[in-house]
Amino acid sequence: MDNTEDNARLEISEQHKSLIQQVFELELSGHKDARELYHDEIAGFLIKTDDDSYTLSSGKRGNESETLHSTYGARTEAFEKFAIPSKLVEKAENSDVIKVLDICSGIGYNVSAVLDYLKDSNVKIEIDMIESSLETLATTLFIPDICESHGYIKKVIESYLIDHEYLQFNKVLSNIPSNITINIHVCDARDFLKENNNKEYDAVFLDPFSPAKCPELYSVDFFTKLKEYLTPSALILTYTAASPVRNAMVYAGLYVGEGPRFHRSGGTIASRTPDLIEIPLSFSDEKVIALSDVGVPYMDPDLSDDYDTIIERRQNLRGKIRGVSVFPSSNKLPRYLGVDPDEIEDKALLEKLNGYVQKMGFESIIDSRILNILDIDRTLTSRDQIILLENRLKELLE
Repeated sequence: MDNTEDNARLEISEQHKSLIQQVFELELSGHKDARELYHDEIAGFLIKTDDDSYTLSSGKRGNESETLHSTYGARTEAFEKFAIPSKLVEKAENSDVIKVLDICSGIGYNVSAVLDYLKDSNVKIEIDMIESSLETLATTLFIPDICESHGYIKKVIESYLIDHEYLQFNKVLSNIPSNITINIHVCDARDFLKENNNKEYDAVFLDPFSPAKCPELYSVDFFTKLKEYLTPSALILTYTAASPVRNAMVYAGLYVGEGPRFHRSGGTIASRTPDLIEIPLSFSDEKVIALSDVGVPYMDPDLSDDYDTIIERRQNLRGKIRGVSVFPSSNKLPRYLGVDPDEIEDKALLEKLNGYVQKMGFESIIDSRILNILDIDRTLTSRDQIILLENRLKELLE
């Protein structure tokens, strides 16, 4: 049922979870108004975003928590970063069925957005929603209605909770259209991938908390397995632009590019097919990924390691290679490699940058050997440029 051990994704707070569990217990005991009795308390955990949709805050890992969505607009973010760039409307023109995998579904906004995005397409829609936190899913039932399609999500979640004997009363008044099939999976997404090898998807929405909070769903090994589930024209869409995530995708054999920006934050799009990547990564980002310790990806060889193991493995490797076989990421050094020193106004910074590379045997950030590393064909895919940069540095320092 609910796999919420340390190796699962970061979740909502313990107080929030406790209230949901009390609702389960009360309703199962026959109290028809259990949800209404707890409504206001649970609603107190909802955070209204700028587009009048809602999000939740996570419990703390370390001393920090995160929200599930952008506070600039949870539903808008779902459209801008997931539904629209998925290109599923175009795919629906030549297909009878569209299949979507929604990883870390939370309160269902990404699925709701894609249903609205495809509402005028004459196509069957099959969606697998994966969420490790049963209580997060159940919280969806307490979120104010924002659109008809989110009512479908609520109905599917309520039916799941009733079928699995967490609730017993049908209260959500929503009729799901016959062309829509939504399956709920309460589990670690890694387990889902290990146990459902016969599935294939036209789009994957990857929406966990940040890589620093949830590294198990951003590892090389996770993306390698996820790649097996993609149709040739499928896209993986995620809100994060973190260097270790992008490098993990590259190591997994995926092509990567920039995802849409929402306010100041950009995302990442990945595919098995290079032609589907419309906007390549910036050369500055490619340098960071390929040439510095910050690009070291998360590893989870058996898709079963816990948070601490995955984090420690990456930290140990970064410490071992930083300033030895890759450039240190201090003061954003990789972004300055090959940059004309006259363009760097902060001369104290320039001195630090040159100091870092001198410790590795280079004269300066424009050492001829560094310039040779950077002299690559910029028309190559971002994946190929990253691999080429990494290999050139490795060959030089061996």
